[in-house]
Amino acid sequence: MKHPFLRAYGLFLLLGGLTQFLLWLFGASSLEGFKDAVIVSTLWLIPLWWQPQHLRKWSAGIAAFIGVSALPGLAYFLVYRQELTQSLMMILFESNKSESQEYLHNYFSWWILLVLLAFILIPAVYWRALKPAQLPRSRAAVYTLITVLIAFSSPIKPALQNEWGYAYKSFNKHFSGVPPYQLALGYLNYQQQLDEVNRTLLTMNSIPPLAHLSEQAKPGPTTIVLVIGESTSRLHMGLYGYGRDTNPELSKIRHELTVFENVYSPRPNTIESLQQVLTFADQKHPDDYKTKPSLVAMMKQAGYHTTWITNQQTLTGRNTMLTTFAKQADKQYFLNNERRQNAYSFDEKVLAPFAESLNDPHPKKLIIVHLLGTHMKYSYRYPESFNVFKTAQGLPSAGLDEEKTALINSYDNAIRYNDWIMAQLISTLKAKQQHSLLMYFSDHGEDVYDTAPHDFQGRNEAAPTLPMYSIPLIVWHSDNWFNAKTLLAHVDTHVQYDNADLIYTLADLTGLTFDGFRPDESIVNARFMPDSILVGDPYLGKLKTLPGTINFPENEVASWNAGLPTSD
Repeated sequence: MKHPFLRAYGLFLLLGGLTQFLLWLFGASSLEGFKDAVIVSTLWLIPLWWQPQHLRKWSAGIAAFIGVSALPGLAYFLVYRQELTQSLMMILFESNKSESQEYLHNYFSWWILLVLLAFILIPAVYWRALKPAQLPRSRAAVYTLITVLIAFSSPIKPALQNEWGYAYKSFNKHFSGVPPYQLALGYLNYQQQLDEVNRTLLTMNSIPPLAHLSEQAKPGPTTIVLVIGESTSRLHMGLYGYGRDTNPELSKIRHELTVFENVYSPRPNTIESLQQVLTFADQKHPDDYKTKPSLVAMMKQAGYHTTWITNQQTLTGRNTMLTTFAKQADKQYFLNNERRQNAYSFDEKVLAPFAESLNDPHPKKLIIVHLLGTHMKYSYRYPESFNVFKTAQGLPSAGLDEEKTALINSYDNAIRYNDWIMAQLISTLKAKQQHSLLMYFSDHGEDVYDTAPHDFQGRNEAAPTLPMYSIPLIVWHSDNWFNAKTLLAHVDTHVQYDNADLIYTLADLTGLTFDGFRPDESIVNARFMPDSILVGDPYLGKLKTLPGTINFPENEVASWNAGLPTSD
């Protein structure tokens, strides 16, 4: 490729890749976005190869097109140090005029205008050095074919196999961060996923409320906090006996906590797990979330003002169900608008809106805080100050290679940071001196080379292991919590518990009863009966007991349940 074309490519990459490069340079995301820009920008050379004598004219038009479409993303980065994504589009489009004016007034400064002006002028000066070129048609055809094959290499394979859905997802993944595709694909994704959220929300909001719901009296204004962790296995928590000190802060207040030691998630993935944990669904009745109220709906029916604070991604293909749950709440804080999981979005973001929510004047409040926790890639989940574990010292498994050791270290560092976040939330709640209760659990666990022969990392529902499902369940409450002495004081924290039944435990702790309440499914209830931990995809009809857990005979449990009343 001759020099004029290289210079033209430099112009296109400058305009289309600068924001992604800055996002990486300032630690906001990985280098993947800039790598995509490097490849995608080559496509703009195709018209130049076929019309080399008009290189200046073509490059001017293309550069102007890319530059104008790149301005919104660059401006947003300069203000917020974040990427402009479909999640942000939801927030921007749903903000009213006064909110938009307030943002502009608070964050606009003259230096931003100067940077945007430089973004226009420097490429213009660069363009002036471009000159017409020559290129045989045969070479233009070869260059075009090679460029198209490289740029579309990821979606081509599934397309050839008629897997058009995967092909579009791949195209979306690699093109949606590069202007001008960023705005077009972002808006299309926003509309598509918001439509899905609204359809699901409409269905969930049309579900009849719980019959004969009643609540025990409270001694004063009440705050309930539900903290949802992410990918955090209790097997890596010092609070649960792990050999490393990954919970220095929670260990200091261990005497204030009720730590349940044998709790398991129903499924090893966020959406599928929370679809049961936050509703009345379970492994045997996975569709009950479509016909029975969610946890948020139950608490709203009981008169609680509900707030959802999340550092999870918002409008992504996998997270629309989470957005639906959040939309059921009275107020939402969407704090993570990154397009990729491999981006820095530290959970300390939740602390300020959490403190603000505690000051809400409503006499009864439910605040749900959804953390990014220890989600892969673990090294993106904690700031450098929490990079504590750097060697193999303290690891339960010996002989692991350097790569595996480094990954476990990053996971343990993420858990140690999560420990600090949890301590901050409890400390902030405690300082309010309200009648309050906080419950923390993780959506699922993670196998980080824990299971022999120590060659697997991640989650696989088809080959379940204990670490994938072993989760923490921790409760903190104020000294005056109204039923602590009757429920939590005598609870057996060693019993096996399926966290799909959490809605019954929360109802019990809150003093809620209703038709269909199951005391045998509440771990804090004297009539609790442990269940087998059934794992697998319930829609495939091949559930089995999680290896390493107790298998309770179903007929005995069913016989015991037959004598239960519909409410406690």
